[in-house]
Amino acid sequence: MKPWRLVTGLLIVTALLSAPAAIRPTAAQALPPWMEAYRPAMLPDFVPDMAAYEDAPRYTIDLAIAIDEQGVTLTGSQSVIYTNRTGSTPLDEIVFRLYPNLESYGGEMQIGAVTANGEAVDPALDETRSVLRVPLAAALEPGDRLTIKLDYTIVVVPGLSRLYAQFSYLDGVLALPNAYPVLSVYEPGRGWWDETAHTQGDAVYSETGFYTVHVTAPDDLILAASGSEVDLVSNPDGTLTHTYVAALMRDFILVGSTAYVSMSGEQDGVTVTLYYDPARPEAEANTRAGLEIALNSVRHFNAQFGRYPFAELDIVQTPTRAGGIEYPGLIVITDDSWNREDVFFEFVIVHETAHQWWYSLVGNDQRLDPWLDEALAQFAVAVFIREQQGAAAYEAAIESFRSQYNQYLERFPDAVIGQPVEDYTEGGAYFYLVYQKGPLFFADLADEFGYDAVIGMLRDYFAAYRYEVAEPQDMLNSFEATLGEDLNPLFEEWVGPFPVG
Repeated sequence: MKPWRLVTGLLIVTALLSAPAAIRPTAAQALPPWMEAYRPAMLPDFVPDMAAYEDAPRYTIDLAIAIDEQGVTLTGSQSVIYTNRTGSTPLDEIVFRLYPNLESYGGEMQIGAVTANGEAVDPALDETRSVLRVPLAAALEPGDRLTIKLDYTIVVVPGLSRLYAQFSYLDGVLALPNAYPVLSVYEPGRGWWDETAHTQGDAVYSETGFYTVHVTAPDDLILAASGSEVDLVSNPDGTLTHTYVAALMRDFILVGSTAYVSMSGEQDGVTVTLYYDPARPEAEANTRAGLEIALNSVRHFNAQFGRYPFAELDIVQTPTRAGGIEYPGLIVITDDSWNREDVFFEFVIVHETAHQWWYSLVGNDQRLDPWLDEALAQFAVAVFIREQQGAAAYEAAIESFRSQYNQYLERFPDAVIGQPVEDYTEGGAYFYLVYQKGPLFFADLADEFGYDAVIGMLRDYFAAYRYEVAEPQDMLNSFEATLGEDLNPLFEEWVGPFPVG
């Protein structure tokens, strides 16, 4: 989620070992019958990937959106099939995250009835009301599964803008990331993830899952969402019910406005759609330019890192106070930079598109290890520049990062890039050390071992951890396996002592 800066004429982003992936089946192998519904959300070559994730969480969500003079009310009912994949630990509770209740989101989420395998349970909320613990009558043994159902309501306060305005109803745009109870992540040896501090950076840490989402909304509200829309039903009360499916995605977002129109293109089989406000000056020309940038981003990152497996990617104009924010299958870009004459426009699209590889597909704990996705997405901007403009432009982009980082060092002490978000507190340290120093780590690897070697390392890392959660040790192990070199000294110099955490 990145505002942008221009330094010495060059654009800079400002913003602010799990096991390797399971062996994937061949196209000839049959999918479990329930997975067939998710086929439209995947490119044909990647449909077989789903079969390796039969035990991933399965969400079915029914959500109704009501908008009136008082604001926006969401009424939801959710069923989640959850499998204990810890390997050895019985679970006596399941933890959900209620992100709208974070102060940085500014919403109001209330939980109603909750059942586990049909039995009513009495869940507990923490003091932030964003961690919901669902107790189980009997421990869920490794490999066993259960179904948890939750009813809930959410109120979105119109005009309220907290932190990045990522969860908001502003200027007629309804932004609804994580507008449902999101399963937390169980980490062996650590337990359920329950971090609630969110003063900067990204808030969400979640695992890949399957989503079927039915959204009933006013018929004039144009919606964009993670995944693919597979059905649309007109109701007698003037609403429409949209059905979306999303396979192997980490979380789910909806964005809506009565003003939106869309423009689409295709790259490598992926439909890329931009949603924009046509009332703004030169809206169509600006959006056409943005579409070309997005298509080029998909093309270059497919070639350099590995193919994007989903059928769609949406890019949505919103009043976010960040330059852009990434979500699985969808990114939002601020109104302020939706302008082809604004040099920030290209780079925010490129950076956020790169997050489809580094965050959405290869996941990480964004609070503990923000550099794993942010520094990589920033380095990916330089990769894009190299593919578009050549090696000299790439070097100029790297030097622009270095210039910003050096400016920070003139005023503040240095630190490694591998700290948690909350540890970067002084003088914009999160921006300077993660977003500016961070990509220099990958550039340093390129200087020592060659640019092509770094691209090869990233390609192998992506292939090994696509749809998974990666930790710093995973990246180190993967890079060393590709390169055949001991990289521990370099990682410790840049990232910090290993093991990290």
